[in-house]
Amino acid sequence: MSAFLVHLDQQLETLKTRKLWRQRAISRPLPNAHIERNGQVLLNFASNDYLGLSQHPQLKRLEAQDVAGATASPLICGHHALAQALEQELAEWSGFEASRLFVSGYQASLGVIPALIGTGDTIFCDRLNHASLIDASRLSGARLRVYPHRDMARLDDLLGRPTPGFKLVISDSLFSMDGTIAPVDELIALCERHDALLYLDDAHGLGILGENGRGAPEHFQLTTTQRRRLIYLGTFGKAAGQGGAFIACSRKLADWFTQSARSYVYSTGLAPAHCASLLACLQLIKQAQPQRTLLKEHIQTLQTLSQDLPWRLAPSDTPVQSLVVGEVEPALQLAETLLQKGIWAPAIRPPTVPHHQARLRISLSAAHRQQDIEKLVQALHEAAHSLR
Repeated sequence: MSAFLVHLDQQLETLKTRKLWRQRAISRPLPNAHIERNGQVLLNFASNDYLGLSQHPQLKRLEAQDVAGATASPLICGHHALAQALEQELAEWSGFEASRLFVSGYQASLGVIPALIGTGDTIFCDRLNHASLIDASRLSGARLRVYPHRDMARLDDLLGRPTPGFKLVISDSLFSMDGTIAPVDELIALCERHDALLYLDDAHGLGILGENGRGAPEHFQLTTTQRRRLIYLGTFGKAAGQGGAFIACSRKLADWFTQSARSYVYSTGLAPAHCASLLACLQLIKQAQPQRTLLKEHIQTLQTLSQDLPWRLAPSDTPVQSLVVGEVEPALQLAETLLQKGIWAPAIRPPTVPHHQARLRISLSAAHRQQDIEKLVQALHEAAHSLR
């Protein structure tokens, strides 16, 4: 056996010993916030289907639509009329001049960030940013400066230091493991003060934040002038209940990404049937105020009923509710106890979250009923008693 394979065996065994081994399960989403996992039907508190749209009948019908798929890059012959219509609709709805479609948010960041900035420039990155943003920053070759989570004073200090080249601030809007929201208005103000651009990943905010679900720019009421410094990433894999992503920005930036974002230039375009589904989904999000209101009620219910649990919910007014347990083993035991009670709320462990901050990441959905929330909290209380 080669030395590398011996080393690999050791690394894999270490992960198992430290309870950090990850396993896949055969899963199938079901209506009413349920999931079939390895043949077991469970109440699902792990999905990012915040508005409950993934099982919407209108979208299910479109998924079966017989439209020929894309077979090439959008620059060759993969840019369908439905893709063009979707880009135009997304740009108008999100309040930007133009947009570009990508297969995923991860792929979008890996293409766009290195197209924006490179060797000799500097990136300023929130410490809790998603892995895709960190990977894209490293891929760019730019200097990377990390500031403490949502610490605007520290970011102001870093931006104010003499720095060659261009400056790019990168942040999630709604942080997926804590449920905290970046102060986007302050980020934009700092970018204006220090002549920087802002790349904002709104994967978990789209459909949720803002009076009409248009995401962080609407939530913070950014002006047209402020949006000129903003490159906005929205994804369809969370509140939209679908898949894929888009970048919204100025027309000039969109034209540049068409020429230089490698993950756009060299990837097959979204299938026309997928674009048709996303166009329909966008209309549903526009009409989803009742779902957003229901989500707020679910958040309040969970927080009220969980006050006397031995574990704390991280402060959050969003559908991302993190029950911080601490060490890995107790978090795994808690998740297993819930699983035995028919509830899927998996333990999140390092390196996804910091050491000693293992947790259950509870994702709330408009598809949940109040009795579902009550069942979860009752199971948590029973688990607290049995695990003492």
